Amino acid sequence: MTSHTETPSTDDLSFWTSRKLEFRVLILGRANAGKTTILERVAGAAISETEVRQDGKLLHTQMIKGQSNRGFHNVDNEIRFPSRPGFVFHDSQGVEAGSAEELSTVQKFVTNRSSATHLGLQLHAIWMCVPLDESRELFEGEKAPFRWSKGATPLVVIFTKRDGAVVKEMSDIIDQLMKDSPEVTVGRSVKKEARGKADVKVTNRVNELQGELRALSLADDAVAFLTTSGMEERTADTDKTCEKLIELTEDCLTGPRIKTLLSAVWGRNLLTRGFWMIYWTLKGNHEAVIQLGSRTPGTREMIAVIVRNMMVSNFSVHVVPLPNGFRRCLHSLM
Repeated sequence: MTSHTETPSTDDLSFWTSRKLEFRVLILGRANAGKTTILERVAGAAISETEVRQDGKLLHTQMIKGQSNRGFHNVDNEIRFPSRPGFVFHDSQGVEAGSAEELSTVQKFVTNRSSATHLGLQLHAIWMCVPLDESRELFEGEKAPFRWSKGATPLVVIFTKRDGAVVKEMSDIIDQLMKDSPEVTVGRSVKKEARGKADVKVTNRVNELQGELRALSLADDAVAFLTTSGMEERTADTDKTCEKLIELTEDCLTGPRIKTLLSAVWGRNLLTRGFWMIYWTLKGNHEAVIQLGSRTPGTREMIAVIVRNMMVSNFSVHVVPLPNGFRRCLHSLM
């Protein structure tokens, strides 16, 4: 798979040395698919706390507290949470209906952003929410992104509301049982059995949907799937789910630079990723750099590469003293 995220840019070095690192995500899904809930859990904040920007300008009319869909009507609008300043989200309502106009607008957004050469302007990932407690049929707006991205933009499908789907299936099973056998008492054992059957049905449905969507994908390694439950309130489990979402997104990314960017804005592995930023800065100043491919080496190898590159560059280790923190880390890890 050829990834847009590794396209060289004359502004690449300035991007990495800037403090304003941003990871751009397009979140899609039909109405009531759980998009807002996903964003709130990832950001650790309510949707009412977002700032929406259009062409770089803050939309003050979008600052009404409690308005849950503000900024989501225009895919070009940037949705930001102060609690997660490194993430920039985009969304567009109406896509779930599959209208030609809406689909065309979002497709153009994906195409233009995916081909952008500046890392800060690129679309880095797509998160698509598919609710399990609603229609079993996939909408055109849920199939189309697989054709748009063409494997260049990682796409994580989030099957939301699994708990609600199980409850709904369980209720249907019990209703059918009562219709077939009115004399049966619905006790604890009957409910337990019904829940078990419902759980299996929902699991099978998820597997079927995954198969259908994978068949549309042009690049298997650019697609991942996640199933969520109980996301309404923040808990230890929902925090783990968000971590899993970030991990799946990172796994779909091609090249260590973009992986570094995601980890930096998420706030994970800051020491290791900090060294990676040093590495990319050095890489921008000389050509004697090893080819790392899409893998992410361990900390020791990374530091060795940094030091080796410093020694062959114009900035010799002997000329430019290493910071004490870097020196201590170097001695402890080498």
